[in-house]
Amino acid sequence: MPTVRRRNPDVAVKALEGIVSANTFFTVAVFIGITGTITPSSSIPRNCVAGDDIARNFFLFEIVSFGFYLLSSLVAQGMKLAVTLLAADDFYSDGDQNKPMAPSDDCEEMPAWRAAAPRERRRAVLRYAQPMMLLAAGCSIMGTFFLLLSMVDAIQLKFGIVSCGIPLAVGATFVLAALVVAGLLFYGFTVAYALTHYLP
Repeated sequence: MPTVRRRNPDVAVKALEGIVSANTFFTVAVFIGITGTITPSSSIPRNCVAGDDIARNFFLFEIVSFGFYLLSSLVAQGMKLAVTLLAADDFYSDGDQNKPMAPSDDCEEMPAWRAAAPRERRRAVLRYAQPMMLLAAGCSIMGTFFLLLSMVDAIQLKFGIVSCGIPLAVGATFVLAALVVAGLLFYGFTVAYALTHYLP
């Protein structure tokens, strides 16, 4: 049985809005990284200065990250629209369909073409709810992963190549990777729980 509440779509809508908000925040970080200029530290040994390949990978990872965030936001916005329209169908057709509905001053009459099969439309939307929300969350996770890679390249461009063992570069890379991976694991488990318990 579908678990999306018929008269209260706010839970699903707020979850989708949360994905879009997170993507927006990280997209701003991507643009700051692309438009910013990274000047290598003067204390870096000459043989540890990051080369053009790392600078190229930095911009490549930033662009790929932006693509994943954009796809995730568009899918989430589309699902938000679908859930909103689904709630409109539920508003008009809630309850026993064989039972006549009492007239209400704050309700408009539903067009005949929409009243034909609200349950079929509901099933059609819910059939794609889980894979679409999984796609939105997955793209957000992939965008964060590539953003992590770009930040590691930014650290190397600023403080030197990690393989040289420069303490500042190694420490910053380790702390950044640990925090981002922990956040991604928590987010992934939360998404998995939500998809398995609150969607059909």
